[in-house]
Amino acid sequence: MPFFFTIFLLLLGCLLPDNALAFQPHAYSGLYIHQLAHFFLIVSLFFFVIKARQAHLTSLRGWRYIIAGTWLLMLWSAATMVGHFLDLYMGADALFLPPGATIPLLRLAGWQEALYYILKLDHLIAVPAMFLFYRGLKLLREGQTTPSFPGRDHP
Repeated sequence: MPFFFTIFLLLLGCLLPDNALAFQPHAYSGLYIHQLAHFFLIVSLFFFVIKARQAHLTSLRGWRYIIAGTWLLMLWSAATMVGHFLDLYMGADALFLPPGATIPLLRLAGWQEALYYILKLDHLIAVPAMFLFYRGLKLLREGQTTPSFPGRDHP
């Protein structure tokens, strides 16, 4: 009975929409929640890797790709957290257009700005992580279920 009541309330909510009150227009409070989400992603992915190793899934090549992608995704999330914090200290004058120029220049006043713009290239970590997930899932789907140990692997 509680299941049907929950479904009824969800449907009623869809038919009678109102303000969701979930959007946080203030940058600081939204940032803190977002940073917490990055932190929890790192923690959950870390426990995922630990459980996968405890279950001896690393003997399967597909799972090794997935675990490597998981490590990269943890690195991406940590780098993104640092980038979000540095974003608070970025000045509005970091990019400027000199007189007569058509391409804006980047003014780096300190190491924070340099690190911020390096961390803005987070897709260089996220894309390989997604590729490793894809490759691992593809290997598992193709039926690579026999253990593959170093030295006995055949490409």
